[in-house]
Parts: sequence; structure tokens; C-alpha cells
Amino acid sequence: MATHDIPKIEVQPRDRVGSRYAARLRKEGKLPGVIYGHKEDPKSVTLDYRQFTDLLEGHAHLLQVTIDGKTEPCLIKDMQWDHLGISLVHVDLARVNLSEEVEVEVELALTGEPKALEQAGAILDHPLGSIEIACRADAIPESIQHDISELAVGDAVTVADLKLPDGVRAVTDSETVIAQIQVMAEEPEEETAEAVEGEPEVIGRSEQEEGETDEK
Repeated sequence: MATHDIPKIEVQPRDRVGSRYAARLRKEGKLPGVIYGHKEDPKSVTLDYRQFTDLLEGHAHLLQVTIDGKTEPCLIKDMQWDHLGISLVHVDLARVNLSEEVEVEVELALTGEPKALEQAGAILDHPLGSIEIACRADAIPESIQHDISELAVGDAVTVADLKLPDGVRAVTDSETVIAQIQVMAEEPEEETAEAVEGEPEVIGRSEQEEGETDEK
């Protein structure tokens, strides 16, 4: 990835901290954050909330961050969400050299429609939506794609089956299942009301039978 292709964002230094101040920033459309790493002192900053979330939707992992007129590449290292998991409340940015290896989590994009799903009761189990990879900071892919159109019932795709770009290796365990097609067992049909009503009902011995027993 060329330097000019890395998304850019300008941030503002923040000299105040605390939950109340952070809440006020978020109401103003700003996002509290921190920049750290490379043996430099951490810097508390504020970002434009809408601009940053737009970059996230574009699968950005690496940013050219400008603060006080100085621009440096930073990795989106960690994000904190509200208790509903809907809104961002804080972001951590880590300074990096473009040539150094970093570990990041990237989205898995499954393509194709398996014919096996046409079978009755067949479902696609997709337990993993992303994997962790390692590569140069300037070579982070937006996503990892894998074609599952030939996936058959009983087959499973694991991390080891992925075709990763040159210079990219998986950190997630190679045996981790990404996708598989399973067939759900059909539930037995319930007995109809008519069938139940047609069965003889045995309550106990009749009064006549009890009398005959007593006479013996």
C-alpha cells in the first residue's frame, strides 16, 4: 500500500480526561482516543466521530494521523463500545513503521452459493466472521475472501484452507473452522388429535368385575 493510499485523519490534542468530559465530547460529535507506542509518551486526542466511523466502514486498519502539524502512521489497535455494542466510546491508536510486522483482525468474506444448501434441512454454519493475521503494516488487506460454492454437506473450511495474499500469514489457529454445511434432523411429527381420541381409555375395573371378585 502506497503512503498516499492510506486514509488520513486529523485529530486534536486533549488535555482533559474523565468520564464526564468524554461524555460531553461524544455529545459534540467527537470521539476520545489515545495515541501511544514506539517509546513515545501517550497522547490523549479527540477525533471526528463521523469521519472515523466512515473509515471503519471502509475496512480501514491503518491511518495517517495528523496532530499539531505532524503526521505519523497509526494502527487502529483497540476500540471500546457502549454497553449495547452500538456506539464507539473510545479508540486506541498505535504508532507503527510501515515496514514493521503487525497483527490485526480482518474480516472474512465468503463468496459463492453452495449447491448443497438446496438439500432439505441444509444450513450454512459460519462461526467465524474474522481472523487474526500478521503482515507488514502497509500490506494489511481489507478482507480475506474465500469461495464456498463447492462446499458439500459434511465438508468444513478451516483457516488452513484460506488463500492468503503474499506476505500475510494467519495467527488464528489453522484448524479453526470457518464454515461448514450441516443438515438439521427433521423433528418427528406429533400425533394428531384424532389418533389420540381413537385409543381405548382404560380407567380401571368395572363395578360388576369388582363384585364378582368379592363373591369369590
